[in-house]
Amino acid sequence: MSSEESYRAILRYLTNECEPYAPGTEGNVKRKIRKAAACYVVRDGTLYYQRRQRHRKTFAELEVVLQPERRWGLIEAAHLGPGGTHHTQHQTWHDLSKTYWWRGILKQVKDYIKQCSKCQEKLDRSRPISDASEMLEELGLDLESGEESNESEDDLSNFTSTPTTASKPAKKKPISKHELVFVDTKGVVKRSSPKHCQAVLKQLNEQRLSNQFCDVTLLIEGEEYKAHKSVLSANSEYFRDLFIEKGAISSHEAVVDLSERRREREL
Repeated sequence: MSSEESYRAILRYLTNECEPYAPGTEGNVKRKIRKAAACYVVRDGTLYYQRRQRHRKTFAELEVVLQPERRWGLIEAAHLGPGGTHHTQHQTWHDLSKTYWWRGILKQVKDYIKQCSKCQEKLDRSRPISDASEMLEELGLDLESGEESNESEDDLSNFTSTPTTASKPAKKKPISKHELVFVDTKGVVKRSSPKHCQAVLKQLNEQRLSNQFCDVTLLIEGEEYKAHKSVLSANSEYFRDLFIEKGAISSHEAVVDLSERRREREL
């Protein structure tokens, strides 16, 4: 079942109380439709995807675009800027995803830019690139930014019926390893360091032990432990929410008393 057919199945489930499923729909497919429909709402006959907003209890309602030709037109409109300028991949996706949604939206944005002749001409590296994320984006080495992290919530990937007999398990996509990549002015990869992550973690730990750049003190059972707020918040929702709640996002040093919490749970 295509993406468009899947969305139409959800739309039918939410609007047709007498016959929410198409004739012949099997039980396991019905369950998937019901599960996916929990993330959607219908307004004036239009299907909207409710995307959870970070650090908020509200949802952003994005119009689900069903027609492939309209999707392509919306990507083109979001890509073209004032005065004939062309937005980057991230700018195009960001502007588009403020209002619209469909499964695979980011991939289609990438495919569109690959076919854009003006954007391909920019790959000659004739201009300096000061922003690291922009450089990685143009080289095709995108950082995982969570742009489509909510996409898995709609559970649209397998609406088609699967046999109850021995079925092959779905192959998991290989997880890419983060590496430090060195490129020349033309974007040609020269060498890479597969141990970059380990080196960064080692440096962060050495800085912590030497009390370098530490901006938070943890009090545990009367003992003080220096740490970095950025590292703690990146690895723990508890610390991230705590620093935001206490207004400790800025560079000034903060003190957190963890005496009542077990050391093993937080360190």
